[in-house]
Amino acid sequence: MKYKIFAVPSHQTEERTSGVDFARVLQPAKYLNGYRDKDVEFKVDIFDIKDKTDWHEVARSYDAVFLNYTTNDWGFAHMGWAIRREGKKIILDMDDDLWDVLPDNFAHQMFKKGGDGIKNVTAICNEVDLITCTNRYLKNVIMHNTRKNVDQVDVCPNRVDLDLYAHRPPFKDNHEIVLAHFGSSSHFVDLQEKEFEEGINMVFKEFPNVRLKTVGALVPRYKQRWGERYDHGFGDVDVYKWIKEKFPLFMDETDIMVVPLTENTYNRCKSAIKFLESSSAKKPGVWQNIRQYREVVENGKNGFLATTAFEWYSGIKSLIEKKSLRKKMGEEAFKTASKWQAKDGAEEWAKAFKKVLTTPGNNSKV
Repeated sequence: MKYKIFAVPSHQTEERTSGVDFARVLQPAKYLNGYRDKDVEFKVDIFDIKDKTDWHEVARSYDAVFLNYTTNDWGFAHMGWAIRREGKKIILDMDDDLWDVLPDNFAHQMFKKGGDGIKNVTAICNEVDLITCTNRYLKNVIMHNTRKNVDQVDVCPNRVDLDLYAHRPPFKDNHEIVLAHFGSSSHFVDLQEKEFEEGINMVFKEFPNVRLKTVGALVPRYKQRWGERYDHGFGDVDVYKWIKEKFPLFMDETDIMVVPLTENTYNRCKSAIKFLESSSAKKPGVWQNIRQYREVVENGKNGFLATTAFEWYSGIKSLIEKKSLRKKMGEEAFKTASKWQAKDGAEEWAKAFKKVLTTPGNNSKV
């Protein structure tokens, strides 16, 4: 059986491709296209934002539309009506717990409880045939907030494309040690966690050759506290420019990744993608002791896990003092990332898509 899928990166503009579009639609579409097993073969085409799309033609030509979550109610209704009229399927991906977005997050205003944004997302979730997501915790959150049952939400974990994340900088060994974090402004609270801040402060008191750099999230208070030892850089809103231009420069400068993540419902739904991306460049790190990092980090082997100030301090201190450990741990982290390659995830996506495509009718309850 051959199936044709029309993939829609819902957040894309003519100027940029977002990280979520890349990781959750474009990358899976790339490797699902041409996938075949004993039962099925997939052909996947991708929506071109520069072209005018005739949804009636899409509905006649494809077996399913696969898109990111969206708040565009009228756009979804127009597309959905055409798809349903032809008896085809709609598959939606969600990579965040939009029902529990935190007040410090730039998306909070859109998805705050009772607002039109979260109402639209919930209604769209109830309408589609299948929801894919990044982990089992998020799957449970989706089922709790929508009418979807366990068979209508499938987990397809985030993975890394090592062909695209291809920069492998030589091991950095000089006097200055750079601790680094990358992430959007939604990580302000994470970076200011008391235990993390005090752990970094302990490191600074003992090692005058160490500085901290955050890319994407500037913490003014840290500049006041640590002066020149705290630095900030900018990423890029376009994920391809980030991967090809900014990320390699950032990794060249970095010695040790430090990634705090506040323990709450919203953050538990996140993935370990930061670990996989930085590990593609063989960078060791100290990571928050939280579900997603416990899934990939073997404490002391391919990274350190930390909760308390002393654990942050101790893990960073070990990597500063032992360059052989820094190098070995980076190599081990890369081995782990190699087990989470995007090209190896096609079977997971195919299994999810096959299930819904071979089910007669649709599962809409709206």
